[in-house]
Amino acid sequence: MLLQSLYGLKHASRVWNETIDKHLKSMGFEPADADPCVYTRGEGKDECIVCLYVDDMLIASVKAGIAEKFRIKDMGRARFILGIEIDYDMERRTLGISQKAYTESIIKKFGQENAKPYLTPLEPGVQLTKADEPQTEEDKAKMKSKPYRSLVGSLMYLACGTRPDISVAVAKLSRFLENPGEKHWDAGIKVVHYLLKTKDVGIVYDGLLGTQLEAYSDADWAGNRDDRRSVSGMLLMLCGAPVVWRSTFQKTVALSSTEAEYMALSDCVKECVWMRRLLKDIGAEQVGATVIYEDNQGAMALAKNVGYQARTKHIDIRYHFIREKVVSDEVELERYAT
Repeated sequence: MLLQSLYGLKHASRVWNETIDKHLKSMGFEPADADPCVYTRGEGKDECIVCLYVDDMLIASVKAGIAEKFRIKDMGRARFILGIEIDYDMERRTLGISQKAYTESIIKKFGQENAKPYLTPLEPGVQLTKADEPQTEEDKAKMKSKPYRSLVGSLMYLACGTRPDISVAVAKLSRFLENPGEKHWDAGIKVVHYLLKTKDVGIVYDGLLGTQLEAYSDADWAGNRDDRRSVSGMLLMLCGAPVVWRSTFQKTVALSSTEAEYMALSDCVKECVWMRRLLKDIGAEQVGATVIYEDNQGAMALAKNVGYQARTKHIDIRYHFIREKVVSDEVELERYAT
C-alpha cells in the first residue's frame, strides 16, 4: 500500500511523512513543537535528534531502529547534504557549512568562469526599478532568451543556505521575475562575478562560544523606489555565526524611519520567539532574555512605551507584539550604533 501511494498518488509525500512519523514515534521520538520535521529523544548526553527533509535525514545518534523498518543507506558522518558541505573540527569544536561545489556550478551554468571577480554583490548605490523593465515587444523578446528566473532561483538557494551576504541582492532581483530588463540581468550576473571571488566563503559555528541566542534588526526606510516600501532585515546569531537571516520588503508603507524600524523589529522578535522554542525542544533552552541589537532609538522607545503617541497611533496593532515580549523578558533591546 505504501509503495502504491509513494509511486502512484499525488499525495505520496504526505503518506511518506505519516509513515516515518509513526515509526519514529514508536521508537520514542517526539516532534519538536517549533518544527515538526525535527524529532528528539532523551536528554543531555543521551539525546538523539533526527532532522527530516522529505526522505533525507540527518541523525545525531542511533540509526539501527530506523534501519529495521526502512532500507537506508548509511553515509557515515554527515559531510554533504542538499548541496551543503559540512566540515567538522572536533578538536576546535567547530562546525562549518559551505556550498563551494554548488557555487561553482552556478558560475559554470551561466558561463562566467573567466569573468572578472567583483568585490560586492551589487554596485554601491545601484537602484533596480520597474522603469528598467523592457517596454517594447522587441526588448521583451530579447530578454526571453536570457534565463533570468533560473539565475535568480539558483542564487536564492545559495542565499537561503549558507550565503547571507547575497540575500539583499537576491531579494531585489526577485522583484522582477515577470518582466526583467537588461539592467536586472546585468545586476544578477554581477552577483555571480562576486561569487567568483568568494566561492570558498561559508559559515563556521564555534561550540566554545556557547548557545546563547542574539539578534540584529534593521530597516531601509522607503528603499523600494517603485512603491516606497521599506526593507526589513534581520540576523539571528548562535555560536558566533548566523542561523537565521532575512531581507524582505514590508507589506505596508512606513511614514517614518521609526515606523519602518519598528515593523522590522516586530518580525525579528517573532523569529526570536520561534528560535527560542526550537532551541528548548532540542535541549538548548535559553537562559534569560534574547538580546536584540537595534540602531533606531525611536523604535526602541516605542517598544518600551505603551502610552498614547499621536505620531504612531496608526501603526497596526500586530506590530505591538514586541511590547508583550519585552515585558515578559523573552527579548531585550539594546542600542547598536551603525
